[in-house]
Amino acid sequence: MESYRLSGRAQFDIVGIYKYGIKMFGQAQATTYLLALEKHCETLARRPELAASADYLAHGLKSFRYKSHVIFYIIEENQVAFIVRILGKRMGFTKHF
Repeated sequence: MESYRLSGRAQFDIVGIYKYGIKMFGQAQATTYLLALEKHCETLARRPELAASADYLAHGLKSFRYKSHVIFYIIEENQVAFIVRILGKRMGFTKHF
């Protein structure tokens, strides 16, 4: 059973994070960071109480900060975490929702 799904925008976010990571820190570090992000997505699907409410952006939206990024997601009826966006912590979140 899947624990989380990525929106098209979240997939785009991950590609951007990875490309930026390679450019700034090298492929090994970018891969390590990406794998850690994926692990956090899995953890949030199992333990949604770890996240904060982000209702100010969208009803039912949750957020969780991991290092330089914030994972935004909702829990679907089948208890699968639907990752909506993964944004840099300094980005203006309101313009992305």
